[in-house]
Formats: sequence, structure tokens, C-alpha cells
Amino acid sequence: RNNGYAISTSTEDQYAGDGICVRAIGYGMRSLRVDGNDFFAVYKAVSEARKVAIENSCPVLIELMTYRVGHHSTSDDSTAYRSIDEVNYWDREDSPVGRLGRYLAKNNLWDTEQDNTYAKEVGWLINAAILNKVN
Repeated sequence: RNNGYAISTSTEDQYAGDGICVRAIGYGMRSLRVDGNDFFAVYKAVSEARKVAIENSCPVLIELMTYRVGHHSTSDDSTAYRSIDEVNYWDREDSPVGRLGRYLAKNNLWDTEQDNTYAKEVGWLINAAILNKVN
């Protein structure tokens, strides 16, 4: 997954390019680059890569272009090398969960009421599992 940054360096500086997909050629591998925030594009790419890998008995590198909203690690303060506005944009406008949610809502496959009900159900399940482990 290419999330645009190494721990504190943009991928352009880290790779002297825009990613790793093209490097597969040097290893004799097939590769493809996909919008990692697009659920359907990722599913299609992985399905196709799997088919190629099985039929040809060869590896396929898939570079998923995405964005890391959180810090890289507990010792990383990503605000030192990217703005809060940038992080907020990706979190609000282009996150994989948000994009899929908007698609489902637009196609009347999911709504806020279902989301709230599901969140409550899952919350109960998580709490029950924690209590079961504690007791």
C-alpha cells in the first residue's frame, strides 16, 4: 500500500518517483497500480492479479494508492510534514470507508438508520466479548 509518505518523507522524495509499481519490471514481475481508496477497483485488481498469478505461476505486485490519515507510529508526529487541512481532506472526502458509504447510500443500499443500528449491535458484541475475556 502506498499511502503517500514514508515515516516523515513524501514518496516522491523516498523513491525518487511516485511509487514502487514500475520497479517490479526490474524483478521480471507484472504489476499494476490501483486507487486503493476505491473498494471496487481494489476488488477487481486483486481478482485479476490472482487469476494471472495462478494461471502463470508468477507473482504480481499490486500498488494500492491510498492515504495514511493517522501517524506512522507512536513516535511520529505527522503534523511536522503535512498539514491538518490535508489530513482532514483525505479523512472527510476520500477515505475508502467514506467513499463506499456514499456509494451505498446513493444506490439506496445503506442509510443512516441502518448504520446507527449496526453500530449499536456491533458495540454490544464488542462489549460482550471484552467482558467475556475479563471474567
